Amino acid sequence: MSELNHLANTIEQHFANSPASSFVHFVVVSDGLTGEQAAQVPGEQFNSIWAITNHMAFWMDYTRAALLDEDVDLIVWGMAEIGKGWPPLGAITDAAWQAARQCAMERCRAFAAVIRTLDSATLDEPQQRLSGGTPRQAIMAMYGHNCYHTAELLTVRHMQGLWVDHQWA
Repeated sequence: MSELNHLANTIEQHFANSPASSFVHFVVVSDGLTGEQAAQVPGEQFNSIWAITNHMAFWMDYTRAALLDEDVDLIVWGMAEIGKGWPPLGAITDAAWQAARQCAMERCRAFAAVIRTLDSATLDEPQQRLSGGTPRQAIMAMYGHNCYHTAELLTVRHMQGLWVDHQWA
């Protein structure tokens, strides 16, 4: 397997696919919630599961676009400027939550698909769209970002008493 396929598979597997490997994946942690549960903020200075989900989806989309030397459509995300990185929730309904969750998984798959198309010869070349970083650094940063926030989702669920019961592979 090529390095790019390995990186893409890792991004996709540890976010949008089940069963879990060494930790519980986003698809499992975000499953079985109502819109109200996903929108609940468990305490001061915490974010809701839904807000974190939108945040992860946004940054995967942003990084995907940067790798393609494209702009992200901030209007689609309901954001006036790039600085926040936390798109608004919108209407709090079960259907809207499921759409946000699905959007995050689709953004992950789209990000992985772009990784598979990259030229391995340019993997370590700095790119302006990546703030001078390399595609490899951006991919690895997004992997760490998603792992961090998936653990945060699990913590928020536990704070709400919404335990995750998952069979390990």
